Amino acid sequence: MEPRLKILLSLIAFAFAFVFVGADRWKVSAATCEFPAVFNFGDSNSDTGGLSAAFGQAGPPAGETYFGAPAGRYSDGRLIIDFIAEAVGLPYLSAFLDALGSNFTHGANFATAGSTIRPPNATLSQSGFSPISLNVQWNQFHDFTCRSQIIRNRGGFFGPLMPKEEDFSNALYTFDIGQNDLTYGYFSNMSTDEVRAYVPDVLDQFKTVIKNIYDQGGRSFWIHNTGPVGCLPYVMDRLPITAGQVDEYGCADPFNQVAKYFNSKLKITVHQLRQELPEAAITYVDVYRLKYTLITKANKFGFVQPLKACCGHGGKYNYNMHVGCGGTVRVDGKEVVVGSCKDPSVKINWDGVHFTEAANKWIFDKIVGGAFSDPPIPLKMACQRHPTH
Repeated sequence: MEPRLKILLSLIAFAFAFVFVGADRWKVSAATCEFPAVFNFGDSNSDTGGLSAAFGQAGPPAGETYFGAPAGRYSDGRLIIDFIAEAVGLPYLSAFLDALGSNFTHGANFATAGSTIRPPNATLSQSGFSPISLNVQWNQFHDFTCRSQIIRNRGGFFGPLMPKEEDFSNALYTFDIGQNDLTYGYFSNMSTDEVRAYVPDVLDQFKTVIKNIYDQGGRSFWIHNTGPVGCLPYVMDRLPITAGQVDEYGCADPFNQVAKYFNSKLKITVHQLRQELPEAAITYVDVYRLKYTLITKANKFGFVQPLKACCGHGGKYNYNMHVGCGGTVRVDGKEVVVGSCKDPSVKINWDGVHFTEAANKWIFDKIVGGAFSDPPIPLKMACQRHPTH
């Protein structure tokens, strides 16, 4: 055979091999993930009972829509983290702090309502913010990884309630935290410039925790950005805003701009983490865009009165910082319980701070397919590293 023809045939054979190997690799990379466990870190947006276990149950009517009773969640029903667990085929996550009836074979939830990334400088009773900040949640997780295996190896009744050792490296690690870092500054009488100024430090601490989990074997991370805090009744009711600072939908624009600034810096932090943690698959999820869209186009999606709490009392936003959902007020000389609205399924805001189950489900249905993620991959492929990493 002529040398030139031989070379040409070799090149063709190599090209075909490259195509088929590449296709085979794509099939592997496109495979869905089997997450044996989920470990969640966050605040009240994903707390399934942590704060309730430590400081007293979130009482009725919380939980009424789905659970039929209080279930440790600051909502009428399920949270986004509950829908995440359902989607990957796992039971709802037990709170790490809840000693009663918890099963950790499929993961654990370290989130608590009121949590911040940076440790707060005041107590819960002074500030309303949880002492269980992200660094504490990390310490709890670190302790859990060690002690759970000691308990599992002992066997007995509690052994089977712990995750397997290999589950920690194959698990999905979810994060929804940062909102309270912004409101903490404002409620401490800081200016917008002062709040913006400490965002880099907040995200440095966030980055440290992600790295710690990676060093301990975690590889798949699903990170939500923070929502439009300027559209929440408790923010608009408690913080001074002028008419010129209110956007066309009734939200306080300065606070939303700070949230967007936080998210822009969080996205940069995620890109840095991808460079520094070569074996990690890190998905950044833009819940801000979805929450703002839902609030500002509520009627289009079957919701009403997006800026008014379902469970609350009085004022422009049906919110009163002194009397929360489930509390009691005196009306015409009688004590009346602050209950939920007639139909929570058409309301977005539950209690002035948190979302209803209906709103949480709407948001989850939009993020599960990856359309609002970077990289744009669905939840079930969140273990796959993407070429943009």
